[in-house]
Amino acid sequence: MKKEYTDNIIEHAFYGIEENIPADRTVVVTLRDLMKVHAALQELNQFFHQPSHMQTLEDVETYLGSLETNGAFKLITMARCDIMGNMLPDDLDALVDQGVFDPPNAPYYFEDKG
Repeated sequence: MKKEYTDNIIEHAFYGIEENIPADRTVVVTLRDLMKVHAALQELNQFFHQPSHMQTLEDVETYLGSLETNGAFKLITMARCDIMGNMLPDDLDALVDQGVFDPPNAPYYFEDKG
């Protein structure tokens, strides 16, 4: 079976959320943690909104860095795993394990270019 790919990143990222999480369900988070996630997204937007910030592959690689540097990849990992991971209710783990948030198509950047 041929694997299908998508270039709709928004649909891919939000897959399964509308159908599996009630719109009125809430969580309580600290303002400090919420602001850290907001600041992380703001930083990413600040870099990626301006094409002049990423004129070469080296520009992007330098910005992203790694887990060993204080670049954007470490920032994303901290926001997602360390901060957001503590905000999500434990019962979501079961939904994740059931695959309800796994989109049927892989993102286009997974496709073998060779």
